[in-house]
Amino acid sequence: MFLTTFIKSHFTKLSVPIFNSHSGSRIDKFLIEDLNRSWNEVQKLIRNGEINVNNKKIKDHQFLLKEGDVVTYWDKLKKQVDTQLRPIPNIQAYEELKKMILYENDQIIILNKQHGYASQGGANPNYNIPEILNLYFKNFYIIHRLDQLTSGLLIIAKNKDIATEISRIIQEKAFITKKYIAVVQGQTKVQKGLIDRPLLFNTNNQKQTCYNEEQLLEGKYLPARTSYEVIQEYQYHDEMYSVLDLQIFEGRKHQIRAHLSQVLKTPILFDQKYGFQFTKTNRDLQTQIFGQNQGIMLQAKKIIFQNFPVDINEQFYQNSNGTMIQKNEKLEIEATFSTEFESLFQILQK
Repeated sequence: MFLTTFIKSHFTKLSVPIFNSHSGSRIDKFLIEDLNRSWNEVQKLIRNGEINVNNKKIKDHQFLLKEGDVVTYWDKLKKQVDTQLRPIPNIQAYEELKKMILYENDQIIILNKQHGYASQGGANPNYNIPEILNLYFKNFYIIHRLDQLTSGLLIIAKNKDIATEISRIIQEKAFITKKYIAVVQGQTKVQKGLIDRPLLFNTNNQKQTCYNEEQLLEGKYLPARTSYEVIQEYQYHDEMYSVLDLQIFEGRKHQIRAHLSQVLKTPILFDQKYGFQFTKTNRDLQTQIFGQNQGIMLQAKKIIFQNFPVDINEQFYQNSNGTMIQKNEKLEIEATFSTEFESLFQILQK
């Protein structure tokens, strides 16, 4: 009782929306990953009524989450790594985050997220965006997520109603287009196509595996489609690289990374988890692009909403992080290339 009272008086609640990647997951398995806690710790939190789903306490550890659910808990329940290894967010971290803002009003923040920033909490030893925002906002909602190693567009709502509206559009899929740019190792056999391969996420190695359509089993393997088109090819020393224009239709965790590596056999540049091969040329290239930092050459480049629920008040808006064009009720948001992408293109074009 004392611990619960202490938490409620000193900390704020986090609301975590459930997307396709965790639809059908058990609440306990989701929390093990999201809170970075053991199975026993998660079971105790659930039994003690510390976890809410859609504003209702959940005490069944086998409760199945579905897309659109919102899991809520006190932020202090999220276990962090050794504080000697993990930096504490401060005003400088917030100032760096502000440099990523493409657009902000009283309802939303749109970021052109840099490589290396996590869009959710967890065990990684670097800053994550929710921790930084927690210093300055009592309530905010990450509408969707990007891998820590990926750069690009990330939308954050400043109130629950707007978060619900934008989440609904994302879930319906018919009213949103999400496009990415990737630089991959090698060349594709076909210049343009649709990858339609279901995925199964292995929680042990935190990695997706592609399966054939006939192996699709309800509640286990999840459908995933990614369209691609080769827009440029480069040769750099003894290596070939291709630039791909991509569109995803489901948005599963690591969907693009798994599809490009396992189906096209062209892993994303520097994505060692999904099969990228570090030759001497590639290691030298990574050092030139990232130095001691980490990242992969994948960027969430463009989002198009057919009916955006927030009034932007401008038909055209632009800053160093990207552009927004609004016509009638259609809103097109496009990020500028990250510094790492710009550096890579300059090197490859020499």
